[in-house]
Amino acid sequence: MVDVSVPAPEKPGMYFSDMVILYGVKLNATTPYGEFDAGENGNAGLQMQLYRSGVLQTEKMYSIVLGYAYAFEGHCYRLDTNRVFVIKGVRAEVPVGCGFENEKITGAKGEYNMWRIRSSEELLEITLNYGDVKKLVLDANLPGRRSPSSYAITASLAHRDGRLSRE
Repeated sequence: MVDVSVPAPEKPGMYFSDMVILYGVKLNATTPYGEFDAGENGNAGLQMQLYRSGVLQTEKMYSIVLGYAYAFEGHCYRLDTNRVFVIKGVRAEVPVGCGFENEKITGAKGEYNMWRIRSSEELLEITLNYGDVKKLVLDANLPGRRSPSSYAITASLAHRDGRLSRE
């Protein structure tokens, strides 16, 4: 019996203890851009592609990845939601481990792939939210739903004589 929670084996050669294996679908597998639904019942689309120094990068130079899971230190983990990443320089590989071997995706472009990425590598995550203004702007900024960085943070320090100063 094969355990689907076993990640891909290490590549032969040098071992990197901080290697992360990302499993997902390459959205720009056949074109230099990835395409996203922009509403209007599927009649509008948003195309995203990468330029470096004004030069269009081909689909072989980077990946727009719809990520489903990752493996780290011998364990497989599912992402809480599907997430979109731009991975530069690392090529997609045939998936091995974590239950992604040779599985086709129905209704989507492409197949599952995997990317071996060092944990110190830079990624760009693209957050996609679709809705009306009330949901995306007004409700998202209600107290308790804002990001912590949007609140003012001040600290009060007590002096030995009991006087307070604000920094």
